Amino acid sequence: MSAEPEQETGVGEQVGKSAAMMSFFIIVSRITGFVRTWAMAYALGATVLASSYQVANNLPEMLYEMVLAGILTTAFLPVYMSVKQKLGAERGNEYASNILSLTCIFLGIIALLCVLFAPQLIFTQSFLSDQKNMHDAVFFFRFFSIQILFYGVSAIVSGLLNASRDYIWYSAAPILNNVVVTATFVLYAMVAPHDPHLANVILGIGNPLGIFVQMAIQIPALKKNGIKLRFRIDLKDPALMETLSIGVPTIIATAIGFLIVSIKNAAAYDVVGNGPSIITYARLWYNLPYAFLTVPITTALFTEISEMFAKDNMEGFKRSIVSGTSQILFFMVPFALYLIVFSIPLVTLYHIGAFTTDNILSIALYLAVFSISLPLYGVQSYMQRVFSALRRMREYVAVIVIAAVAQIAFTLVFGTHLVFKGGAMGMAGIALSETVYFAIVDVLCFVQLRRHFGAIGYRNVISTGVKSLAIGLAGAAAGAVVLVALHYLFGGGAPAPADIGGSGAPNAEIMLDGSIAHAFIMIVVGGLVALFTTYGLAIKLKMPESAMISRLTGRITGRLFRR
Repeated sequence: MSAEPEQETGVGEQVGKSAAMMSFFIIVSRITGFVRTWAMAYALGATVLASSYQVANNLPEMLYEMVLAGILTTAFLPVYMSVKQKLGAERGNEYASNILSLTCIFLGIIALLCVLFAPQLIFTQSFLSDQKNMHDAVFFFRFFSIQILFYGVSAIVSGLLNASRDYIWYSAAPILNNVVVTATFVLYAMVAPHDPHLANVILGIGNPLGIFVQMAIQIPALKKNGIKLRFRIDLKDPALMETLSIGVPTIIATAIGFLIVSIKNAAAYDVVGNGPSIITYARLWYNLPYAFLTVPITTALFTEISEMFAKDNMEGFKRSIVSGTSQILFFMVPFALYLIVFSIPLVTLYHIGAFTTDNILSIALYLAVFSISLPLYGVQSYMQRVFSALRRMREYVAVIVIAAVAQIAFTLVFGTHLVFKGGAMGMAGIALSETVYFAIVDVLCFVQLRRHFGAIGYRNVISTGVKSLAIGLAGAAAGAVVLVALHYLFGGGAPAPADIGGSGAPNAEIMLDGSIAHAFIMIVVGGLVALFTTYGLAIKLKMPESAMISRLTGRITGRLFRR
């Protein structure tokens, strides 16, 4: 009778350890990522050139996601674990070799086609704008197209390592990518004043080189885990057929994602020339808590729930749906509030070189509105993995279609000049469309899961969400008080409502001096106060989701006292 709880405790501890380890590397990755962004802000600012660079850089990933990412990220790991569980490690290696070989051929052809049809593909991201201004984007995209191949190989290698519960190189690899690209931006800034064309070539080479290094650094770990790959093509492999049956529906979802991003980019260009760069800079901060806290949880849980499905442990699967969703809300709800309160100090850290004070306010507004969707985004990413492990991606795709129609309509109506002259909400409307999308996806996914499983325990999820909102508001309020106090300490007057969409945020005027030092102090001091307030309350209230924090702090204090 005690075997099941003991097994679940073991899984929980394994997930906690894996998530903690990944979080450490993600912290380092995000620190180097910030240095990379700082270098980009110094070299390019939030200019039209920066927008061209970002559109060209994002497009290969979008195309990869549309043509193959859905299959590799949602179907490969569950099928590989099922083959390995039922037929043995050697058969698993054969299946992985087959998938890798086919991926290299297919994505190599796609990359070549992207080089040939670069102007047409860039048009999909800028169809509301004058194409005469898109020559830089076309130039960069021809260099960046090879990244499509590197993304595919990296996804397979990472999936194999994750299946072995070896998350180290998967988590650490982006650090080296950041180092390479940061060096590229620094070199660009040195060369651009003397030879702009050569400087652009340097940017064009730097990004693919960074992605290649991120992919290649993971490969040696395969041998350590007993995974031997070779060139092999078997179109009649039953496991390949199962992979396609699970993954092909996701092509529809990723194609819709491509359409959504294309419309968002076009709408952003329509609102303001540097609109896509505003989205990019805001997304970097938005993705920080998601990458640091949600990705480790969902990555570790995806391995566990895939194994549960292979072993027909559906009770454990149901409990993992509830516990995983609750854990995500526990972290993402407070951090969404932190991003809103600290939006201007966070963006001010980019204030260097070509990055202006006007850029700070426009990006901070977008970030504040965008952050509302953060908890919903975290849950949505987990739902995708849940439906993948269940082999029910057709239902998930149907949900995506409904949500996408709503988001596209919202973006065109409230985020562009097409319906309302002068625009209804502008960039804020584009940001708010994300909340519309993720809310619809989450609700409909939970409805589908209830139909499949019956009662799961959603009351626990709702309870955690409400408690997380309460402790998050307490922490965010404490952080806001610190911001106001530091504002006076730095010699500011009474904070006035900011002209960033009528938010009236008390910290909006504080950072108009653009001081990076002031912003950094505010973030560190105010952020620590917010964190200790929120998660101190969580531990005090004995929220189950705080166990990960308690274990981590216990280890840290234990080591300190031993010293």
